[in-house]
Amino acid sequence: MRSRSLSFLLTLVLTLVQASLWVKPLTAQLAPLSFDEGALGLAFALRKLPTTGSFLQINAHPDDEDNPLFVMLSRGRGFRTGLLSLTRGGGGQNEIGSELFEALGILRTEELMSMHRYDAAQQFFSRAYDFGYSFDVGETLDKWGKEEILKDVVRVIRTFRPEVITTLPRTGTGGGQHHQAAGLIAVEAFRAAADPTRFPEQIAEGLRPWQAKKIYERYRWGGSGTSQDDDPSQILKMQTGLFDPLLGRTYFQVGMEGRSFHRCQGMSQLIALPGESASDWSKADAVIDTPSPESDLFDGIDTTLFAIDAYAQGQESEVPFLHDELKAIQGHIDASIAAYHPGFPHRTAPHLARGLAAIRDLTQKVATGGLDESSKFQILFLLDHKEEDFIAALRLAHQLTLEVLVDDGMVIPGQQFELVVTLANGGPDPIDVHGIHIDAPPNWLIESTQETPGQIPSSTVVNHSFKVTVPQEAALTQPYWRRNPNLDRYEVLKPEDATKPWSPPIVAVRVVFESNGTESTLHAVARHRYEGPWVGGEQRHELMVVPAVSLTAHPGINIIPLDQASQGREVRVIALNNHPEPHSGRIELEVPPGWEVVPREVQVSFTHDAQSVTTKFLVTAPAHIATGEFELRAVGYFQGQTYQQGYQVIDYHHIQRRLWYTPSTIQVKTLDVKVRSDLSIAYIMGVADRVPEALQQLGVDFKFLSEDDLAFGDLQQYDVIVTGVRAYLNREDLKAYNSRLLDWVKEGGTMIVQYNKYEFNEVVEGPDGRRQMRDSPYAPYPAQVGNGRVTDENAPIEQVDHPVFNIPNRITASDWENWVQERGLYFMGKKDSSYRDLILTHDTFAYNQGIKLGSLVEAEYGQGRWIYVGLGLWRQLPAGVPGAYRILANLLSLGR
Repeated sequence: MRSRSLSFLLTLVLTLVQASLWVKPLTAQLAPLSFDEGALGLAFALRKLPTTGSFLQINAHPDDEDNPLFVMLSRGRGFRTGLLSLTRGGGGQNEIGSELFEALGILRTEELMSMHRYDAAQQFFSRAYDFGYSFDVGETLDKWGKEEILKDVVRVIRTFRPEVITTLPRTGTGGGQHHQAAGLIAVEAFRAAADPTRFPEQIAEGLRPWQAKKIYERYRWGGSGTSQDDDPSQILKMQTGLFDPLLGRTYFQVGMEGRSFHRCQGMSQLIALPGESASDWSKADAVIDTPSPESDLFDGIDTTLFAIDAYAQGQESEVPFLHDELKAIQGHIDASIAAYHPGFPHRTAPHLARGLAAIRDLTQKVATGGLDESSKFQILFLLDHKEEDFIAALRLAHQLTLEVLVDDGMVIPGQQFELVVTLANGGPDPIDVHGIHIDAPPNWLIESTQETPGQIPSSTVVNHSFKVTVPQEAALTQPYWRRNPNLDRYEVLKPEDATKPWSPPIVAVRVVFESNGTESTLHAVARHRYEGPWVGGEQRHELMVVPAVSLTAHPGINIIPLDQASQGREVRVIALNNHPEPHSGRIELEVPPGWEVVPREVQVSFTHDAQSVTTKFLVTAPAHIATGEFELRAVGYFQGQTYQQGYQVIDYHHIQRRLWYTPSTIQVKTLDVKVRSDLSIAYIMGVADRVPEALQQLGVDFKFLSEDDLAFGDLQQYDVIVTGVRAYLNREDLKAYNSRLLDWVKEGGTMIVQYNKYEFNEVVEGPDGRRQMRDSPYAPYPAQVGNGRVTDENAPIEQVDHPVFNIPNRITASDWENWVQERGLYFMGKKDSSYRDLILTHDTFAYNQGIKLGSLVEAEYGQGRWIYVGLGLWRQLPAGVPGAYRILANLLSLGR
């Protein structure tokens, strides 16, 4: 009967909704997916009710996850799924914006959250900071602090309590050893989480030991090896190319659509086509015996509702009612599935309400029973999650929707705003409402402007308004973590939020209603909605508390050449007003003793919300100043309050808006650096390119080249033309008119090409369907960008005898000190003998041994020179590395 009912359910849903599933939305403004709403959402919710399966994947970075597998287990089987990313990915590159380091970590966190709308996985993080590509697992574990990250992983396992864990390969001789470190920590945590003597402070907090059943590592993933012999019979294949009639697509297709949200990593935006797909796994450890070979990750594991019985084994006399009550609950689940019809979802409501009541009744009996503490904890844990599943299904059965919108999404302390609760009953039955509750921090004043409705008639929408006042002492909404500059690990500012993506939303709403004599709840977060400025459509973000005035000092790092110090340097302070009423104040720029600043302060008046005012200050260093580091601080005084920080808005059409706060300070470095003043320089802007800021700080006058300039402009007026970071990725005009640049080089110009990835090469599809690299069509002689890199930022450097190391600045060993993250990446690989390497370097790590070429390469072409720069100047310059500025100055000074 149950099997026939499920078949009937799938057939009807496929008939009614499949056509709409194939229609792709025009925008990606984070609207709820059809998977989670309406009759289709109910069908997926019903899949979760009879299961207790749970799955956790432990990876190193955002984009390491197996997206199709998540979709198959969560959407397809109804299992609880979780993803633990040890880092937030802040050490990577950004193909869509200027965010780097911590800000990039925020962007990638939000991209993961957008992705999870497709795979429904719960997200966790450790405190590990992504310090960049690594060729040494020991370096990774040392920098992160292996025991500290192990503690975080154990915490997540004890919190999520999965039956099966997967992770990355523990072995491999390639780069990216963060992956191997993640695998090693995960496998150790597999048993450590079950040991109460490991991290006992977590037990004291209320967590309990947990032993997952099995842990697998990815087999031959990303060029990595595996700890197992290459015995095909021992390799488990999880087939994800299977078609799901509710999804209307394969698990692989839906998973890859979710994966496309890793946009700052350049993930493909093409929709995957149906076809065979699988991921390979090798068992790393297990505490249960299973037949060999295995056919599924969950072989040997009971994932039905009756798996709960096993946790009372040997104590059946303490809970003699357990099995029979689970059987009764399963009966309610079967009845719900049998009653399901996509045109009449309300028919499942009576059965769901009875199942919810039965779950609660069983929970009460177990809680007051005589089971030992460990067994009771786990059974109650599973029943609690099953209660959540019934509540979610019951909402969908009644076709209830809850929207909580605020009229201002960025409020300040002391401000009052309106919150509107919109409760829609789309079903045919009236719904009794027992209360509308606002969950907000202490001391927030909440006033209802109307009486709470006692009932919502069928096919009716009810709006209920509240006036909410933010207290003056309200905390700002910002990440609960910050990077410790002395460690490659985040500090947690709110321990109660550790391992979460973000702190919980500051305001949420609970609506208590009754269904067939059983009380249930609806939950929704307070959000602000607005029209997305990128591609149209609606965009939303959670309510945030922000300062009345945000102060940002620019540039955050200011380089002053010693020979320009007496000229003074302009700095700017940008004040953004968030106060809804007009007000005024002043901004001062505090400078070190002996420095001059004009003016000392600036009066600022704001007339409206979101108004921005930029103030300029001229800062002059003392006469005869030496090289050194100094700090300037902008301070704002408004309405009796002092402001000394500002935020960067991280907002794209595919993510939810977030803010990253930094002090309103400027780090000034006075450098002994010179650059030729008789040069005419042009720049072709690249991707997330901050090198032009460095040119400005060197005092270089340059022009950005437009498409018209490249197409038919007079290039002979320039001595040097620089292509920006990965400019060949997004500048189609550069590709189209590159031959004009090479002709200009022939006639005596100096062209400096900053690092690119494989977009610089000619990419073709090989006989096996894989892409193959051919020589670049943009270089003067045959050459390809390869995957060479040096990840040790202190790696030794050997310079050849060349003007770039002598004129006008003599480059010495000190210029290669204090680099950050790496020497460089995507070096020039295969190349013609016409090219000359100007630098030899080598990594100190065993998996990247040998002399590395291609980091700084010159070719004489006609009367000019063409230079490829694989050195990571693009990362060193924003970090204020002195040697990077001196090297850049010498490159520019080569001129004609």
